[in-house]
Amino acid sequence: MPSLRRSRPAVVILSALVLVVSLLTPAHAWTDFVLPATAAENNTLVSVARKPGNLDVFWIRDDGAVMTTVWSDSWPVWETRVVAPAGSAQPGSFSGGLAAVARNPDHLDVFWIRPDSGVSTSWWDAAAPQWAVPRSISPSRSAMHGTLAAAARNPGQLDVFWITPAQAIGTTAWNPVHDWRPYWTITPNFSAHPLGGAVSVVSRARDHLDLFWVRPDGGVSTAWWHAQANWPSRSIAPGGHVKIGSSRAPVRSALTAISRRPDHLDVFWIGPDGGIGTTAWNPHADWPAPWPIAWPGAAAPGGLSATSRSPGQIDLVWITPDGRVQHLSYDERLPGAWTRLAAASAQRALPGPISLVGRRPDHLDAFYVRPDRSLGSAWWHTERVRVHLKLVNLPGHDMTPITNALNDARTVLATAELGVELGSVERIQVTGMDDVDVRPCRARPDNHQVSTEQASLASYRANASATDVVLYVVGSITPAGVTGCGTHPAGQPGAVIRYDAGRWTLAHELAHVIALSHVPCGVPPCSQHHNRLMWDNFGFLTKPVPELVADEKTLLYESPLTFF
Repeated sequence: MPSLRRSRPAVVILSALVLVVSLLTPAHAWTDFVLPATAAENNTLVSVARKPGNLDVFWIRDDGAVMTTVWSDSWPVWETRVVAPAGSAQPGSFSGGLAAVARNPDHLDVFWIRPDSGVSTSWWDAAAPQWAVPRSISPSRSAMHGTLAAAARNPGQLDVFWITPAQAIGTTAWNPVHDWRPYWTITPNFSAHPLGGAVSVVSRARDHLDLFWVRPDGGVSTAWWHAQANWPSRSIAPGGHVKIGSSRAPVRSALTAISRRPDHLDVFWIGPDGGIGTTAWNPHADWPAPWPIAWPGAAAPGGLSATSRSPGQIDLVWITPDGRVQHLSYDERLPGAWTRLAAASAQRALPGPISLVGRRPDHLDAFYVRPDRSLGSAWWHTERVRVHLKLVNLPGHDMTPITNALNDARTVLATAELGVELGSVERIQVTGMDDVDVRPCRARPDNHQVSTEQASLASYRANASATDVVLYVVGSITPAGVTGCGTHPAGQPGAVIRYDAGRWTLAHELAHVIALSHVPCGVPPCSQHHNRLMWDNFGFLTKPVPELVADEKTLLYESPLTFF
């Protein structure tokens, strides 16, 4: 075989830089920091996003004060305030009981359980920006310390729920006409697990409520209310599914529920083995048998929070036994299971309460108690990869096919919530690069075995940082029939793409560079993989857009080449 080595190319820049963006080192995945909040009791934590640019976080201080800290994008400083003075709420690990609701963008209602086992509330409104004097909404000895849930099923209605000393579910409700009604119970006595019990409520449609609680046997029940249903109830998980304690060895149970669409409910809990269990309801699936979504030992007792930042999406967080904040994400657009990311490193969080809020479809904020009793926060934003296009020895070629291919890459990577940012475009003339030999092209992110020509071409990275991807568009590739290769020298991420490559080649090779390998076939003909972006032959594609799966999203987000 004749030598493949050629003389070192010379490069001439033919056109000016079209666009250059910042070359700063990218931020990556979740970012955590400390809030100006101290002496937090490790029993209850609540966060609310009443507007996309606002965050309100509530906790109980160790002297029983109800506290809040506030963030606004327009005034990006956390401001801490007192909602109710010392002695208002019951401190202690198995005490607490706190809930907050934003029934309109300029209004907040907060609820807590008092030391005398009654329930109180305060409210804030933008028109009168001081917190109102607290008032009682249920008498003493009506609520067990530990759990409280609230919902606004319409802007003029509030509903609050708790566990009574007789282990029933107690409730009261408010509207402008009737004020707060005397509390009543909606279940028989001994329906709910007492010390360390859990209650969660969802309003998935106007004037509709779905309530969930942990039973004394460690199962999960639900009850619902609307104009034609006055709190009928049923079991949705048999006994033994939720981790519960006893009077001698109390454990705070963890249960949370969300509605990702008005016709869908998802409920999650921490099981006796420390795994995460779930079940769901929609018009076609009436609470099927529970199933696990996280491994045994995944979660410490006491804290679980979920949100749906856009229809069809679920984000779930909890505290791991080693003090990490763990994040699972589910997206109906991605086949497969859940995407898994760590939101904060070890020893950052105490086992216990955690609160998650999705204030925009592309943004999450999580809050937790740190070992020094301050409040920690971790935030996540959708990520992107920055690419630079270099058209090699193609001085008069139309940019349209490359622009279309880049937009197609944006389309398919957007299903994994990954953006593609164009950093620059250049036309360059490189001696000897009319045809680029890419052999052996192993097509694995961890393989950096490249040809001499690839190595030479990869050294030309004008305007690109070490974590930017350079896509070299060339007229011809050897061997014949190859239209792209994402193998690149270590530390020089890039790919070679043939100018006349097929529609999805650029997306496929870009995904190789970022993190992904080909889909393994297993037993031929592997037709179940033919619609995957990382299948090595698009000739069998039957869907309009090739698919990425949940595990691939995890790899994309863990890559050092993707950033906020």
